[in-house]
Amino acid sequence: MASIRPRTTKAGTPYYQVLYRHNGTQSSDSFDDPKEATKYKKLLEQIGPDAAQELMFGAEALPEEIPALTVTEWCTEYIDHLTGVEEATKNKYRSYLRRDIDPILGFLPLSVVNEKAISKWVQAQEGSSKTIANKHGFLSGAFNGAVRANHIEVNPCDGRRLPARHKEDEPVFLTPTEFVRVRDVVVEQWRPLTVFLVSTGMRFSEATAFQVGDLNVEEKTGRIVRAWKYTGEAKRKLGPPKSRKSVRTINLSDQAIEACGDLKGRAPDEFVFTNRLGRPVTAQLFHNKAWRPMIAELSDRLGKKPRPHDLRHSCASWMIAAGVPLPVIQQHLGHESITTTINIYGHLDRRAAQAASAALTAALEGL
Repeated sequence: MASIRPRTTKAGTPYYQVLYRHNGTQSSDSFDDPKEATKYKKLLEQIGPDAAQELMFGAEALPEEIPALTVTEWCTEYIDHLTGVEEATKNKYRSYLRRDIDPILGFLPLSVVNEKAISKWVQAQEGSSKTIANKHGFLSGAFNGAVRANHIEVNPCDGRRLPARHKEDEPVFLTPTEFVRVRDVVVEQWRPLTVFLVSTGMRFSEATAFQVGDLNVEEKTGRIVRAWKYTGEAKRKLGPPKSRKSVRTINLSDQAIEACGDLKGRAPDEFVFTNRLGRPVTAQLFHNKAWRPMIAELSDRLGKKPRPHDLRHSCASWMIAAGVPLPVIQQHLGHESITTTINIYGHLDRRAAQAASAALTAALEGL
């Protein structure tokens, strides 16, 4: 860490000494302007003494009248010119930039951001490992764009190891027996949606956007073509599901169809699940009215604290236990890549590993 010490010359003129360690020894540089001293201190802490000295004092430093393109300036331009991305996603990226990137990296010229700066930034991030990975993914994409635009030669985010998942980030898998206990404790109004979530494996945003016309009772199928999207301004709108492969038709269990209730006389564009006023269900409402009371009553006896999204994980685990192949589960859940399915649920599918063990046993038998 660097520090600033106000000093005065023998003539009484104030100046500012920036103290820091470089190659194991105490070093310092002085500035007449406190703003320059503060800028230098931040550079020392973000990119290290060598890069900071080159930027502040080196011959290649750009003159004041030709400012270098900063991280914030480039990320803003990058977001504004993204194509094939919904406005809600752009708003999310702007939020990352405003809250997480600009305060730490924003003032730095793109050309001086190095692995140390990215490491410092990652270490400063709060939230779940998934959230940090999402923010890092956006920043890495922005730097890749800077490489393509010839602003920088390499992406400093490449190869960065991110924080491992915390226990609270791990999926919680309920057994069918455990789910029955959950179902029976959930407020009666919200039991059908709870059953529908676990028996279809739909994302909450998909299930609450499911309409009467999406259900084919005779064929026992459901068509998933829309989901709720947050605009980044605390508002929701209907849009396509998460990815291209999330648009899908799935076969429905008898329990899922029963959970939809009696739909006779209802318009095809009506939502299957609504609140008491007939309006779409929000995640906050479901959490407050259904999930949180259930957890408060049951979590100690259950020994687990599942989240609503864990109903989707539990659905997948039941299919794996029944011998359903992972590619079929991928299609059912709407994962864009089989890699996602394997990364989340592969450890539950022991069939291939058991076959490998059996093959080794047979090969070594009699030796």
